[in-house]
Amino acid sequence: MKSSDRWSKNSFPHQKNILQYFPLAPESSYLWLQFIGKTIWQPGAMVYHPRTVYLDVEIVDEGEMFVQYGGEKFYIPAGAAVLIPPGESKLSAGNKMRCRKRFLGITGPILANNMVSLNLNKVTVLREFHNEEFEELYTELYSLFEAKESRNLRNCCALIYKLLLLLSQCAGQQAYPPELQRAINFINTNLSRQIDLGDICRAAECGKTKLQWLFKHRLGTTPVRFLISGRIRYAVKLLENTDYSIKEIADRCGYADPLYFSNTFLKYYGLSPRAYRKSLYPAAEKP
Repeated sequence: MKSSDRWSKNSFPHQKNILQYFPLAPESSYLWLQFIGKTIWQPGAMVYHPRTVYLDVEIVDEGEMFVQYGGEKFYIPAGAAVLIPPGESKLSAGNKMRCRKRFLGITGPILANNMVSLNLNKVTVLREFHNEEFEELYTELYSLFEAKESRNLRNCCALIYKLLLLLSQCAGQQAYPPELQRAINFINTNLSRQIDLGDICRAAECGKTKLQWLFKHRLGTTPVRFLISGRIRYAVKLLENTDYSIKEIADRCGYADPLYFSNTFLKYYGLSPRAYRKSLYPAAEKP
């Protein structure tokens, strides 16, 4: 069947390595991988999926990615993963830097019949996703799909089932109240805008007192500190991956005053933005 996915014109050229393996065997009918692979998207690359029948697992190793699903927009930074249930979705790379990611799609009746009980019926962003067990399973499955040997079928199915249970566990641990999730999504997708606590509360559909309580007890911080931390992390990425001036970076991170931005950055990193960028390229290492 011809795919109805739509890619943006600037999606190519990008590096792509997708493995697919569909053996006709009873084992594959219960749980299988629709695909597994690695890719590098150029800034602004985008794909629209009108309808998927698999659990899409995306791991961002470099850059950033955005996911639109069910009327909401989710921000996935480097080091995070996102679980996207079957349905309509749009995936896009950030506009400022390339996105290097890995991905896989899990499908089969076991998944379809147990989406709710497995905590996989909504988009879940797994922040700071450094999971050694996942890395081992991904590496082994990638190798098995690359080999495409029928004698590995049972092992493939066992590994996929183990992977699914691991992702289900991670999704259950990451589940946030809807108000907190809406606030996080709003902050992460509006780092360059001038927003305040009132804007965050309106986006979260939640009062200030309750939202501050959720941030404190679930994340150990406040909404404003979470916003500042996100802006500073974004500034670090721009300092490391672009040649924008400090004034441009301040503006892109929601700071109208470059001096105020520099002072805030100094509090977090002990270095000014200019000194931080200089520390990345010591004089002895310059070409």
